[in-house]
Amino acid sequence: MKKLAELLLALSLFTGVLAGCGSNSANLNSNENPNQIAQKEPDKITVQSLWLPQGQFAGLYVAKELGFYEDEGIDVTILPGGTDVSSEEQVENDVAQVGVAFYSSVLTYQEGGYDFINVFQTFKESPQYLVAKAGSGITSGKDLKGKKVGSWFGGRQYEFYALAQKYGYDIQKDINWVQQDYTMDQFISGEIDVASAMSYNEYLLLLENFKEEEINVIDMNKEGVAMLEDCLFVKRSWAEKNRDLLVRFLRATIKGWKYTAENPEKAAEIVHEIGQTSSLQHQINMIKKVIEFVIPKGSDSDKIGYLDREKIQQTIDLGFNTGLIKNKIDIDKSIDSSYWEEAIRGIK
Repeated sequence: MKKLAELLLALSLFTGVLAGCGSNSANLNSNENPNQIAQKEPDKITVQSLWLPQGQFAGLYVAKELGFYEDEGIDVTILPGGTDVSSEEQVENDVAQVGVAFYSSVLTYQEGGYDFINVFQTFKESPQYLVAKAGSGITSGKDLKGKKVGSWFGGRQYEFYALAQKYGYDIQKDINWVQQDYTMDQFISGEIDVASAMSYNEYLLLLENFKEEEINVIDMNKEGVAMLEDCLFVKRSWAEKNRDLLVRFLRATIKGWKYTAENPEKAAEIVHEIGQTSSLQHQINMIKKVIEFVIPKGSDSDKIGYLDREKIQQTIDLGFNTGLIKNKIDIDKSIDSSYWEEAIRGIK
């Protein structure tokens, strides 16, 4: 009996130990927070914008603010641009990994030996106008001879040079080019006969003072001398080492532009809250116009960012003909559409 009692006591103590271990284990499991499980740190990308926050870049800001980049595991910083900021130099010096710039401008850096590729063509058509007052009799490029024509220069003048060449003008002798400031005051006052105007910005501002019929518009697309503007470019070497990251970034950017196209007012609120560079209504109007270049008539959201080889080649050819670049750049060395193609497949 004594041995049986000792055996039962030992068994009881052993069972208690097991129960205690089971209790501690259960407590640990119940206190464990699944959300505290170690997660991979998000990849970081810095984007150098071309200008201050405005509807021109809405897709990027929307993708950031609505978490599209976060969903792809990316922490994105968007740096504002300005007159003293070069997107190309920022990317070259690794301050940013992605740059926003006119494709025509990127061409000049590529010719200079910079390791850049265009991976996302945001604007499919040129948004740049020349405008004249209706009473001036200036209705097309054929009417520019001897006129004072305002340009911002800095690479924006080459479409106008191509327009002048189209009508057989000597670029330097037949037209009086004038440095235009970033207002339309010179045009309104009559200091210049013809002014540069982005259709999504300065032209809309003009319509606050003029009726549409009081302004003659010379559209670079209709004149056949359009050169592509806003694109996203990166270093080729960086893209090759970070292919998956770049694809994820482009996929989120496409979603940002798609949301912007479908919800221009909400997108404008996001941009306005960030920058407040102009009124909310102006941002709404700007975005509605910008979308016409991101998704041109006859296109659809599946083409957001698409690199149209024909229009890209036209930009290269016009750049060469007008002296923007001294040599025609090989299109396959200038662009790489494979990243965009992989990104768009991930959305469908």
